[in-house]
Amino acid sequence: MSQSGGMGGMGGMGGMGGMGGMGGLTATGLGALLTAGVDPVYDPVLVQGLQITEQAITHVAGDCKPRGAKELSFSSANNMELWADWVRGSLYLTDFLTDFGWNVRTGHKRQEGVELTYGGRTNIFYSVHRPDAACFEEQVKFLRDYLDQRPDRTPEIISQLGFPTPYFSMILGLQTVPNHYTLELITTTQVLAAHTAMLVKHHLACRRPDRLSAKVMPIVPTPAHATFPSAHATEAFAVAEVLNTLLDSQEHYPDVEQRRALITKLAERIAVNRTVAGLHYPIDSWAGAILGRAVGQIVLSKCGIDCDVDGYEYCANGHRDFFVDEFAKGPNPCFGVHEKTKVAVKPSELFTWLWNKARQEFDLSQ
Repeated sequence: MSQSGGMGGMGGMGGMGGMGGMGGLTATGLGALLTAGVDPVYDPVLVQGLQITEQAITHVAGDCKPRGAKELSFSSANNMELWADWVRGSLYLTDFLTDFGWNVRTGHKRQEGVELTYGGRTNIFYSVHRPDAACFEEQVKFLRDYLDQRPDRTPEIISQLGFPTPYFSMILGLQTVPNHYTLELITTTQVLAAHTAMLVKHHLACRRPDRLSAKVMPIVPTPAHATFPSAHATEAFAVAEVLNTLLDSQEHYPDVEQRRALITKLAERIAVNRTVAGLHYPIDSWAGAILGRAVGQIVLSKCGIDCDVDGYEYCANGHRDFFVDEFAKGPNPCFGVHEKTKVAVKPSELFTWLWNKARQEFDLSQ
């Protein structure tokens, strides 16, 4: 048996805070985009001053009647630059979710799982089986070794409770003003990855490590959502997929391959930090990284990059740890990763506009 759904007509999305790296950033899920570009609220004295000035000088405009007013282009991505950042964020989210759907597999326990689709119910790009209790119990053994790394990693763990964008910025030397659209692309990718991961978490409903073992004591608050897959891993690997492709399309850095390696390694470290914190099992990182890679490829396809989405099926192996070198192999049956059919995603004018804006920020000829 199966259930299916889609997010095209989600309507209001309030109450979705606490999503992976979102922490408590927003209730709508627009992350750092929510307040960006919002005009300040005037103080009462300024409002009164403006009113007095308006009444004092408006007479000089005479009997002003607008003639030949020019309209903006209808339904055009060219208007995006006129909108506030948070408005663009809302548009990206809606655009992404329009073709996003899912199938829920029910029945015998070994058959329980979730399939994510894009552009049609048969276009499955991610299929994951729900691990049984024995699988998670086996994973607890790994956590005891990870917890010993807390003294070294605690500053990272705490500063990565929200989106770890500064860590990616460090590798690329990103700055707020000259790299405004690159940061918007990163945030958008993180938000989309978080929303996608939350849906899978909800259906699989797998309990956190501290619920299975009294010896796992998290050093930060345990989020009030399921453990599998890791949303931090989903977000980090989605961003890595997008940034590594962005690096291929410009000549800004003379050492592109080294920076790509750093970005991928950073994604692994962000994911592993959540295991060190006592919040996730290694298989959570596996499921999240696979999902993140797919989300990143969907974003790239919507940005007009010629790439299909690599479809994968994941059946967790409780005896295996998470390693980025193993993840990079793609299909990896020993770790429970199996290849599925590739999925084609149509470009989007909105995402293509954002991609071109971000790419121009690395154009040294300007």
